[in-house]
Amino acid sequence: MSKLPKQEFSKQNLFQNQDGVALVGYIFVMMAMAAMAMAALQMTNLDLQTSESHQKGKKAFYSAEVGLDLAVASIVKEFENLIPYTQSSDYPNADANGFITVANYRDHSIRYKVTNPLETFLYQSSVGNSFIYHYAHTYDIEATAKSLKDTSNETIKERIRILETPLVQYFVFFGQTGGGADLELFPGPLMNMWGRIHSNGNIYIGSSGDGSGGFSTINLRNYDDQGNQSPHLMSASGKITTRFKHSGHTFDNTVFIKTSNMGTDFSPVQALSPVMDKTNEAEEEAKFKGYVLVNEPQFVTPSRDLIKRGEFYEKRATSPGKNTIDGITIIGTGGLGSGKIEVTVSRPTLTNVTNLIKTGRTTSGNSISGLPFPIIRETKNAFGDCREQDRHVDTTDIDLNALQRWYEAYLSDLGLNLGGDGIMIYTSRSPDSNFSNQSGNLQSIRLVGNDKYRSVPELLDETTLATDNPLYVQGDFNSVNTKGVALISDAFNILSNDFVNHPARAVARYFRQPGWRLLPPMGGKACGISTPYLAYYFRGAETTVNASIFTGNVHQRTTDGDGVHVYPRFHEFWWDPGPPSWPPRKASKLHILGSFVNLWSSVQAKSEWCPAGGDCYSAPTRNWGWDVRFQDPDFWPPFIPSVFSVERVGFLEK
Repeated sequence: MSKLPKQEFSKQNLFQNQDGVALVGYIFVMMAMAAMAMAALQMTNLDLQTSESHQKGKKAFYSAEVGLDLAVASIVKEFENLIPYTQSSDYPNADANGFITVANYRDHSIRYKVTNPLETFLYQSSVGNSFIYHYAHTYDIEATAKSLKDTSNETIKERIRILETPLVQYFVFFGQTGGGADLELFPGPLMNMWGRIHSNGNIYIGSSGDGSGGFSTINLRNYDDQGNQSPHLMSASGKITTRFKHSGHTFDNTVFIKTSNMGTDFSPVQALSPVMDKTNEAEEEAKFKGYVLVNEPQFVTPSRDLIKRGEFYEKRATSPGKNTIDGITIIGTGGLGSGKIEVTVSRPTLTNVTNLIKTGRTTSGNSISGLPFPIIRETKNAFGDCREQDRHVDTTDIDLNALQRWYEAYLSDLGLNLGGDGIMIYTSRSPDSNFSNQSGNLQSIRLVGNDKYRSVPELLDETTLATDNPLYVQGDFNSVNTKGVALISDAFNILSNDFVNHPARAVARYFRQPGWRLLPPMGGKACGISTPYLAYYFRGAETTVNASIFTGNVHQRTTDGDGVHVYPRFHEFWWDPGPPSWPPRKASKLHILGSFVNLWSSVQAKSEWCPAGGDCYSAPTRNWGWDVRFQDPDFWPPFIPSVFSVERVGFLEK
């Protein structure tokens, strides 16, 4: 038997074995590649599904965030009208679980629910280098977004605080937007100020001269005239400049800011630069150490609708919402009586007390000893307002001291005391919210103080008085045992202690001096007269007013001269001529301690500022400042106009 060579045999078998292995390996490789391809395809599909799911989830999440934003907007809208939001379940469009639904937002159904888990509390934050108080209102918001096209949905939660900042904490606050927000302040004599000053627009400020060729200064400091410490700050959402708004005339080195909150001396200080704006913001704010700020965010402020007939303040005076606040309304014209001027009180229930006020008696028929009378009266053709096209003015005259003393006795007869959290008074001579007050006599409210018929200027509790009409304050107001007071009106006017009973008028009438026929028989002001007659017969006497003033302004001017320094409207010659009657010698002082807050334009007394002289006015010596007692919330009157901000406390994705 022939034998094949061993080596040759071995090679042949080897090659045969290798071919089989290769085939098997190839098959395995192909199977592996197919598996990998399938896996890759599956992974691609999974990635696509994941990506699609992620996109759906993102859409749902963002839609749920919209729900949060809608909830916050609904809360803020209520607060802008000074109405604290409660919770969503209290609103008629909420479902049984307290959710409010937006049916279709970008193919999602959105629901939000608002709850109010905490009582309102006092909250402190910093503004510049000072602290300011807020009422903090806490809300938990739950928002859900559910797709209308698939099963994706998202729920997120957050907690927010609404910070309600009462504006009595500012010395000057101009809160409109656009040109109406610009704050102008150009007094001639020295003016020392303290407290916070803010404009939602620009600030134009400087000393415009003392009338004899020289210039004084405006000093913003951290203490009042009695040495009490005060926060101080000047801020603007626009720029701050020492130039006139319209002419551009500059008053460099007339405005000085203290750059420390320590001590009661005016040092260290810095002079305002001619212009501070966003181009030099950082270096200028650093120079003033945070006591002067520009390019600040604008505040959202309440509108004039608050003081209209039938709106917020009238509603609060008829129904304050809690027994610790007393409400009084004084509405109508034509003298006290049914269908004329009617008076209501809110406690213990809403009651018409017109006849009791008319007679000065309580429910038991008792008269009140020593009560000035009448408490409320109407005066036709009380005086002429020479700024308002020489129109005669009809007034509802209110003695607030007498009114509050009567009301205290009225409650006492019923076994009650004053509520303790202040008195809310709404008064109006407007028949309805559409009244324009542009024809006939000007319908207005006058608070009367020290004249021969009146009482001392003392109030019994913190007080807010609101009216949609022009308001005139005659004589010393709230100057004895001072309380926290807010006066809210269409326009604000100052009449001095001598406005009715100036001795020169009595002498002139008796001796029939020149011009005596120009004198109104009831006292007050005549129009169409010369400046010398204004100076002699209508001189302003030293007067003190303590109140936070919320009122309108007129912004249509294209000339300089108006501003905070004439924000209270004047009607007298505040310079004392002395004998002889000309030239004037010195100005009488007008003391105002409180706030000047402008949130709207005047719509009833809307004539432009008339320059000093003629039959208009001459300016007093302005001793004006912020009342540092407004640092204490116990001093705040009820229902103060406020600004609001939102603070996010926490966020949770469910």
